[in-house]
Amino acid sequence: MKINKGVKVTLLLISIAWLLKILEWSLGVDLYHLGIYPRNRLGAFGILFHPFIHGGFKHLFSNTVSFAILCFSLYFFIPKVATKVLWKLSIYSGILVWIFARPSFHIGASGVIYGIALFLFFIGLFQKNPGSLIISLCIAVLNHGMLVGLVPQEDGISWESHLSGSIVGFFLAYYYRKVETTFSQQKKVEIDEDISYEGYRNLENEHFKYHYHPKDDN
Repeated sequence: MKINKGVKVTLLLISIAWLLKILEWSLGVDLYHLGIYPRNRLGAFGILFHPFIHGGFKHLFSNTVSFAILCFSLYFFIPKVATKVLWKLSIYSGILVWIFARPSFHIGASGVIYGIALFLFFIGLFQKNPGSLIISLCIAVLNHGMLVGLVPQEDGISWESHLSGSIVGFFLAYYYRKVETTFSQQKKVEIDEDISYEGYRNLENEHFKYHYHPKDDN
């Protein structure tokens, strides 16, 4: 179930971004103005739309691959709060960009991508169980190159979005640090099975204790 939902949500969000880019290309328009423009009233609407708007097909393709892997991982490993984490990452990181970023249109899903990566990494550290630490290790290996995106590099790259998403991802990981992961759910099932077996055995012993009479052997 969680796998199906993860695939559906991931494909839906990616499809929206690609449909908008194809619409831009076919009509010869540019939707960059739907991005976030800091400290501008109309620019605040971009908080809702900016993850779906991209500067070009290369930008969109790059984000599609990273988002697909991380979004699916989020739903696979942390299914109980995956949807909440996604929209909170998008909204809260967008708000930070609107408040603190340089005056320019900020577009793309990069902030959300950084947020998911940091969320998965830190929730594994906060939970400190072997299964969750595996999540952290995998995220660190797959996304080690993302660190350079947290500082100013070149024009046209919103490092503010990357940093905002990372900050929000860290705090969400701390907030949800006690949430059940795929690994903790499997552990709980194993414990429940042991309890059920012991309970049955104990009940059987109680039945033997109260219903067995030595005189019945005569």
